[in-house]
Amino acid sequence: MKIAVLTHTFPRSDEDSTAAFMKDFCDGLSMNNNQVFVITPFDPIFDRHNDPFKVIIYKYIWPEKLHMLGYSQTMEADVELRKRAYLLIPFMVLFGIIALFQVVKKHKIEIINAHWIVPNGFIAMIVSIFTGVPYVITIPGTDAYLATRYKLIGLVAKLAAEKSSAVFSNSSRNLEKILDLGVGPKIRAVLSYPVDPSKFKPAKTGIDILRERHGLQKDEVVILAVGRLVYKKGYDYLIRAIGELKNHKIKLLIAGEGDLKNEWQELSKSVDVSDRISFIGNINRDEIVNYYNLSDIMVAPSIIDKGGNVDGGPVVSFESMACGK
Repeated sequence: MKIAVLTHTFPRSDEDSTAAFMKDFCDGLSMNNNQVFVITPFDPIFDRHNDPFKVIIYKYIWPEKLHMLGYSQTMEADVELRKRAYLLIPFMVLFGIIALFQVVKKHKIEIINAHWIVPNGFIAMIVSIFTGVPYVITIPGTDAYLATRYKLIGLVAKLAAEKSSAVFSNSSRNLEKILDLGVGPKIRAVLSYPVDPSKFKPAKTGIDILRERHGLQKDEVVILAVGRLVYKKGYDYLIRAIGELKNHKIKLLIAGEGDLKNEWQELSKSVDVSDRISFIGNINRDEIVNYYNLSDIMVAPSIIDKGGNVDGGPVVSFESMACGK
């Protein structure tokens, strides 16, 4: 089957951990004898090669430096749309429609899979109307929050869901948020993003190198948290929890970047645990399995933040479980 996967976030290189689940998803489709075409916006650091699927990148604004949507850049701490988004989203939608339409017609696409109901569900709906090609929507998380937070986005999301052939999410809560907008009877399911157990498995490879890199003692219990530094991840609760532990031979590694990094670094100082916590930044995708195997405990806190946003089903949980954590 010829499948178009429409997204606005995708790993921009083999090392990039941004939305790594999207590559695994497309790898899985390709492995099952499908011809896959990924349509995603331009980003200046995009550098992918030798994938089993074809990546089509579209530009939506000039000059190139104004491409500041997607790739975890659209929202501030996953609570509010950044001001620039209001200007740029109409351009992304317009040129996204053009790009998807061209791919559908040129490659005779049989089905469109739109990830994030806004804006991609809407883009897929417009192209489906003009081409007759059906589309399904996958809801990873923040799109469901936006649909309940902003009335106009909610109306667009409802329309896109109504016209789709099916709606999926990796979270029952986020799926219900969309269906509660008033979407009629619809094929729906909760499906987790895939994890490849041939890549994610218990191993000792690279562990000694990581212990040396982060100055970890042999008798230290290593706790690992991986994710963007935004409110819904709940890392402020995790930082305070470290202060409640009696055992001082503990090291918490927080991997990721985000708007709250400085705030949470200051929090770790204020609760007197900065010596037990290291903010290690983004982990290259090719090293993430080594970090899972380095850790003694993997923790993935998740809260409903002050705006009502909540994590879906963190893929890092399943990846670390595949490594025996």
